[in-house]
Amino acid sequence: MADLSVKLGDLELKNPVMVAAGPWTRDPASIQRYVDAGAGAVITESITMDANQASRPYLYRNGEQIFNTKLHSTLYLEQWEELAAGMDMRDCKLICSIWGSTVTEVRYLSNYVQRLGADAVELSLYAPIGSRNQSMCTSAEHIADVIRETMDAVDIPVMVKLPYEVSFFPEVLQAIYDAGVKTVSSIDALRGISGVDIETATPNMPTYGGYSGTPIRPVALATTAMLRQYTPFYICGCGGIQNAENAIEQMMLGASAFQFASALFSRGERLIRDTVNDLQNWLDQHGYRSVEEIIGLALPRMTAFEAIPIRPIYAVAEKECDRKDCDLCRQGCIYQAIEYVKGKGYRILEDRCEGCGHCMSVCPENKIRLGGIPPVSYRKRN
Repeated sequence: MADLSVKLGDLELKNPVMVAAGPWTRDPASIQRYVDAGAGAVITESITMDANQASRPYLYRNGEQIFNTKLHSTLYLEQWEELAAGMDMRDCKLICSIWGSTVTEVRYLSNYVQRLGADAVELSLYAPIGSRNQSMCTSAEHIADVIRETMDAVDIPVMVKLPYEVSFFPEVLQAIYDAGVKTVSSIDALRGISGVDIETATPNMPTYGGYSGTPIRPVALATTAMLRQYTPFYICGCGGIQNAENAIEQMMLGASAFQFASALFSRGERLIRDTVNDLQNWLDQHGYRSVEEIIGLALPRMTAFEAIPIRPIYAVAEKECDRKDCDLCRQGCIYQAIEYVKGKGYRILEDRCEGCGHCMSVCPENKIRLGGIPPVSYRKRN
């Protein structure tokens, strides 16, 4: 059987399956369920100096889109201390997410969760909603000060939770690394609004929400790839992961571990058990000896935009199609290069085709491919 253990910076995990900070880890009883289900690590809901009363409702769902307006734990520090004493973490790592509004608060909380029994700290510097903490995270210098204070206060690993935007600021990433951090988790939820009732001109939510769920997965994948290609960090990927297949995608793009978040609303702790089993089976079936072997495996096949060769290609219909109930290829062709001929079906007009690939991607029966050498009429036109 393939070895599922991974190294996440200075943290050794029995498997890469982690539960992200959120209302699903709001208290020790909730955390225990994921521990019992076999998670490699569980991250607490963000612990703050004071209990935070949540406005209700704070969860808004629209299909696969989930918006959350609950930022921090509603428990007092004393409650965490009393309840955590009864947890049995066994071989699962406990990571405490902390949030403070000043450097002093962050230092105190870091030391507090270490005494609580945390194996690591996840430092939450940013938030998709609200305006607090902005003064502390407006410059690389301020961020570095916060991180150094945190690391000076504890003897356990510290990882930083990053939003999507930070992956575009090398000076911030460099400051985080120079301050001593080896591991980052990314991405945090995006800022979003679920919609507006246009009859009453009323937003569906009272404020901005943390936007998560399946639709943000492409953004999360791109961020993981960029961080792995351009930084020395160990990466814990999160954002839109729904199953083992999504998790494998994250790891093949460079993540050493991954976090489940909004998917837990649909499947709960069963998602953890299923993913551990599915990941084990997939690795064994594909002949991998360890999960470490697939980390970053897809990156050599990624090409910089500037390095993509410019070569004329065009769409080719490999099989005849007469599906009048579909019409996706013709309707979506902005070059009007596909027509329907009664009695003959769909036909690609080679002299109009630009080889964009849209028809190939939407064909439900995979009847279209892209050819390499354009027809004579195409060459003449260009």
